[in-house]
Amino acid sequence: MKIFESVLASVFFALTSLSYAIDEPVTLSSGQVAGIDLESGAQAFLGIPFAAPPVGDLRWRAPQPPTPWQGVRQATNQPPACMQRGTRFMSEDCLYLNVWTKAESAEANLPVMVWIHGGGWISGANSIPIYNGEQFALNGVILVSVNYRMGAFGWMAHPALSAESSEGVSGNYGILDHIAALEWVRDNVARFGGDPSNVTIFGESAGGGSVYSLLATPLAKGLFHKAISQSTWITSYNVTNLSSQNGMTTSAEARGEEAINTVLTELGVNGTELLENMRDLTAEQLVEMDLGLYGVSLIVDGHVFPKSPAEIFAEGSHNAVPLIAGINDGEGLFFIRPSRTFETVEQQHAARVEEFGEYSGGLLDMYVADSNEDIYRIEVDYNTDSWFARPTREILNAMARTKEDSYMYLFTRNLSDPEE
Repeated sequence: MKIFESVLASVFFALTSLSYAIDEPVTLSSGQVAGIDLESGAQAFLGIPFAAPPVGDLRWRAPQPPTPWQGVRQATNQPPACMQRGTRFMSEDCLYLNVWTKAESAEANLPVMVWIHGGGWISGANSIPIYNGEQFALNGVILVSVNYRMGAFGWMAHPALSAESSEGVSGNYGILDHIAALEWVRDNVARFGGDPSNVTIFGESAGGGSVYSLLATPLAKGLFHKAISQSTWITSYNVTNLSSQNGMTTSAEARGEEAINTVLTELGVNGTELLENMRDLTAEQLVEMDLGLYGVSLIVDGHVFPKSPAEIFAEGSHNAVPLIAGINDGEGLFFIRPSRTFETVEQQHAARVEEFGEYSGGLLDMYVADSNEDIYRIEVDYNTDSWFARPTREILNAMARTKEDSYMYLFTRNLSDPEE
């Protein structure tokens, strides 16, 4: 009897210890990776390269395929952030992504979501703790979070860079990094149990702007199938032309040329090998380089963006997929402080009349306070509507003219009480 009980116990232990997970190592297009088995039953694969390190001669070039490796790569540590101010764990070698999965096998065919972090296209990383994808995995989703080049590394254009490019353009490297990551997802996510034909891109703030950018660029066609954009905008303020002036905004090439000339002059660097000198600059020097007003922006270059995203959406030539986009109540707080607003209703009224002109009418009732005590709240509403709500509605209205569904949300929950 004791032998029978012992055998039964052994069988029970074996059954309850089965690991319903994809087999490791996982074989990718560039090599094999092993991840982390989490206590929840999910698996995390951290720091997988989706492109070659954009360093040396690959600085300011479109991302290249990752360098294949031999043996099993331990995907167990978070990757460094891309270069930015105020961060210690960062590197110019930063084009890595993270994957979370709880697929029972590589044939699970689970939906995939690709997260693009925010940060004004100058800061942020996929390794930030709040971007942990374990809960997505536990709810039947393959979560992929990606890094991308930022600041001067991701957005600077320059005539010399355009001249060496086979497409005759420069800049938009951050968007090209997004596209390379989505190509990696298309080619590899099935190995983690994901469905490459069911990919949703989503992002917040600048990440939401990247979502709009991927909807607009023809280079991303077919790489994703749904989109979610949170708390962002695409206006003339974050779009510039490659080589011609855009209203009051100088061209991207002229802006980059001025910034590089300033740095090289300060360092006493001269000579005819301009590109070599540019690529000899340290990553730290480039982080501190001033690209000027609106220096980090999408660039209408005829290649990544044939026209401005606004024009592309208006004419309906974007990548038509179902879209959810929205904002938070009070989002305009991002732009104002009590010390930087109007002191009196009269000042606020005069500013609105000057701005709205002949269209003032009922707008004054909405965006001019009844009392001095109410000025700040009205300014929050005004900035929320002008910077976030209006651009979001314009894009969604354009989307609504296609056959795909589009939805707008307004998040109103107040989390000021930690007990809520």
